[in-house]
Amino acid sequence: MKSQIIKFRYSTVILIATVLLLIATSAMANKSVYGYLEPVQLSPDDVTLTAKLDTGAETASISAQDIQLYKREGEEYVKFTVSHPDLEHSLRYDLPIVRHARIKKRASEGGRTQTHHSRPVVSMKIYFDGQPHSIMVNLIDRSHFSTPMLLGRSALEKVGAIVDSTVKNTLLTKNDDY
Repeated sequence: MKSQIIKFRYSTVILIATVLLLIATSAMANKSVYGYLEPVQLSPDDVTLTAKLDTGAETASISAQDIQLYKREGEEYVKFTVSHPDLEHSLRYDLPIVRHARIKKRASEGGRTQTHHSRPVVSMKIYFDGQPHSIMVNLIDRSHFSTPMLLGRSALEKVGAIVDSTVKNTLLTKNDDY
């Protein structure tokens, strides 16, 4: 009787492990592995910029300056310029605001009275690995960061990306092979 219980437990563990492996494999079937830095093309401007693929961030952000919030026919809009030292020229946008994101302040930003920033969020069309995607992007001046765009977990899920932090620019290498 004891050996039957052990065999049953062993069989159950193997069955559970197999099911979990199948689930994990099917979840990864539609995803590709990319480096922590990859090119992203902004649409409709056909401008390519470097994005940091950051699994530690929830949302995407883009380097925006001259951010001007206003209302049009009762709806919130924002005018802004995408600008960064890595870009040859600035890009001007005028888009509806989807929502406002509450972003936690860094410890280095000081100020104990406020623990969060509010940032406007817009929907932007990008091309990632040659495919069009509409992603939510919050607006912040990233000119002091190394990349003008950051893709967080929600955008990475949308584009079907798995990030390998030991490599970068896999899409540039991939496109060189053609």
